[in-house]
Amino acid sequence: MIPESDARNIISLLGRVALMESSRNDRRTALLNGLSKLVGADAWLWFTAAHTIAGDPPAHAVVLKSGFSDEQMGYLIEASECPDMTKLTAPFFEDFEKTKGQTTRLRQQIDPLNFFDESAVYDLWKKANIGPVILSARPTSDGQVSMIGLYRNFDRPLFNEQDSRIAHIVLSEIPSLHEAISPAELNGEVTGLSPRLRQVLNLLLQGSSRKEIAAALSLSIHTVGDYVAELYRRFDVHSQTELVRRFLVGDGGDSP
Repeated sequence: MIPESDARNIISLLGRVALMESSRNDRRTALLNGLSKLVGADAWLWFTAAHTIAGDPPAHAVVLKSGFSDEQMGYLIEASECPDMTKLTAPFFEDFEKTKGQTTRLRQQIDPLNFFDESAVYDLWKKANIGPVILSARPTSDGQVSMIGLYRNFDRPLFNEQDSRIAHIVLSEIPSLHEAISPAELNGEVTGLSPRLRQVLNLLLQGSSRKEIAAALSLSIHTVGDYVAELYRRFDVHSQTELVRRFLVGDGGDSP
């Protein structure tokens, strides 16, 4: 059972977000900031996945974030491309394929044998200062997958089943916010990128400069420049602003 105080807070949060006269991304941010307070999360990500096939490397683009520095994002994105992450997330995506709807799981439910502690992901997440996680995914009408990660700092206690239940309810109740995360035609482009290009893309989408990307990924600025030029060519843009606009502004017609 969810305590009455939490139930009231859930209703209040959903009501506030539903009545906001703001862009879809502003409403998404308000929803996750409020949810983070309810479950005691220190950071969150909202990202879109081109596919979620168990056993395949994930291919995603981060749309919104809170609580992560550029350096932390660098480690987190590197971890997402690690082969061990494919093994760690496989049970989640198997469940997602079965439910074909909003699916929410705790880290300890996804990884009951705690393979995490022995994986290469462990050190990268420790550097990013995250450990406990609630992961939630929802299929969208245009074939994308809307995904949310709620995180606590590395040494904090794991989220519990009540936290997961609250997150599941909140993330299920405003389905329109999961739609049009990014233009559907970009899915194939993101899937076809190399892991390093996806890392650079995700940092560019968060507004990081070339110097900041170089520091986060331990690359030279010249190398980062080459990656940026390749991304601009692939997505037919000429600046970081245009690239961000392609992914984030075309969000369902709620922006001019």
